Amino acid sequence: MRRTCLAAMLKVSARCFVVLAAGATATGCLLPLPPLPDPSPVLRGSPPNTFALSDGRVQFREIACMLADRGLSGEQDCERLIWRLADEPQPVAPPGPLPPLDPRLKILVVPGAFAECFPEYGMPFEDAAAAMRRRGARIDFIAVGGRSGADHNAAQIADAIDRLPADSDEKIVLIGHSKGTVDILHFLVNHPRQAARVRTVVSVSGPVGGSPLADLLAGVYQSVFSRMPFTDCPPGDRKVVDSLRRSEQTAWLASHRLPEHVRYFSLASFARREDVHPLLLFTYDALSAAGERNDGYVAVADQLIPGGTLLGCANLDHWDIALPVRERLNFGGVGSRAGARRILFEAMLLAVSEALRFSP
Repeated sequence: MRRTCLAAMLKVSARCFVVLAAGATATGCLLPLPPLPDPSPVLRGSPPNTFALSDGRVQFREIACMLADRGLSGEQDCERLIWRLADEPQPVAPPGPLPPLDPRLKILVVPGAFAECFPEYGMPFEDAAAAMRRRGARIDFIAVGGRSGADHNAAQIADAIDRLPADSDEKIVLIGHSKGTVDILHFLVNHPRQAARVRTVVSVSGPVGGSPLADLLAGVYQSVFSRMPFTDCPPGDRKVVDSLRRSEQTAWLASHRLPEHVRYFSLASFARREDVHPLLLFTYDALSAAGERNDGYVAVADQLIPGGTLLGCANLDHWDIALPVRERLNFGGVGSRAGARRILFEAMLLAVSEALRFSP
């Protein structure tokens, strides 16, 4: 019993040390960042050297607002949940009924960096997925290396796709939160045979174009944090932060063409400072000082998959949009975002289902 308690205490202490050390590193190393030439969170702010984006904000907002009006996730104001930016088109017709969820969709969710190291926070949208499973949705999660790079995790995604039963009618949808999006994009390029089975990719707060924070922290992580022992997640190839660097990811996007048979969607996020989790304020302020609207980790302009469709910009931080960190971390603030996550997750799936309904 004593050994068990001691092990638990060491585990908690190690994690607290990592959080505190990361905060200390942030205060000393993250200012200033070079400003972006165009920090505005609009379609023209997409990553460089990419194809034009499509605008799906009107339909996504309509779906989310109808879900909010149903009241199944508590009282939610969709106008507060989804930013209405100046360039968002006006609807041309009254909203129709909620689109149905195609039963042929096979939804696979890929978590972000270090998710393996903190299993107490679960997988992205875990509660929302459980609610939709009870209504017949087919949703699973793909576990990837918490401290490994995108190419390593891309192979794990390929293995997971290989294990799925062959079904010509099935429509595979990959949803990536945070670095999970980067892992998915590398999977599509590195593993074309398995990628041929994928119909749709949805990025949620994904650092598609990387993050300058990773460029600044890569050296510190590689020399210190990558070698720290964690019982829940092995060190892997130690390239997790390298895969998030803006310099690396923008170069990768410019030199690799994403498969054209896949439909791409992006749900971005940014928040006001007072709505950001306290543990994200260091990095939030660093990005804000550089003129970047951000969610605490990633600038909006870096969250858009090239050639894809923008669903909208959620008024949530990088954790709140997908994970119950605020609810499960005692000193992390008040106010659950579970209802918002449930609305956004279901709205994503319904918007994708409707888009695929008219695809061959």
